[in-house]
Amino acid sequence: MSGDQPLIEAFQSGDEFAFVSLYNRYKGPVYAFCVKMLSDREVAADVMQDTFLRLYEHRDRLMKTSSFKSWLFTIARNQCLNTMRRDRRLVGMGDHIAELEADSTPIQHMEKSERIALVGAFLMKLSPDYREVLILREYQNLSYEEIAAVTRSTVSAVKSRLFKARRKLAKLMQPVLAEPIPKGASARRAEA
Repeated sequence: MSGDQPLIEAFQSGDEFAFVSLYNRYKGPVYAFCVKMLSDREVAADVMQDTFLRLYEHRDRLMKTSSFKSWLFTIARNQCLNTMRRDRRLVGMGDHIAELEADSTPIQHMEKSERIALVGAFLMKLSPDYREVLILREYQNLSYEEIAAVTRSTVSAVKSRLFKARRKLAKLMQPVLAEPIPKGASARRAEA
């Protein structure tokens, strides 16, 4: 966000209120990313806190020309990967049920919960590289360029990985869906 620049500059100058504002603005998206990467809400909350602690400790490293959002998600990504390595856990099915809309009927709640759980379960079967680009693109709405910065790869590598991830997710989900998914269909089609 270009509106972040004044806050970032104030934060780099030592303004604690600017840090709190950035924290409040980004804690939700960073937490959601961590939950989807780690499949554990408690661990994700810890990793989110560690991410902001690192941000605070290394604020002098943020270049004014770089994207704050990309830098923050790079920290979150690295914290998630470190946690996965440290715990040596295979990330399994976890807390993937999002908050349901208050005006839905109980049947709609159940159907939406089942769809979210289904996509979440299959998402966790993808390799961390594939899962990561899908989460950053589909759930966090990062651009290809931002994803490339977060993953330290090229835009073409991101596009390729995203295409393969969507194809793999669709292939994994095909047996449980009522209608077959055409070759090359995106994960968005599979969620519908």
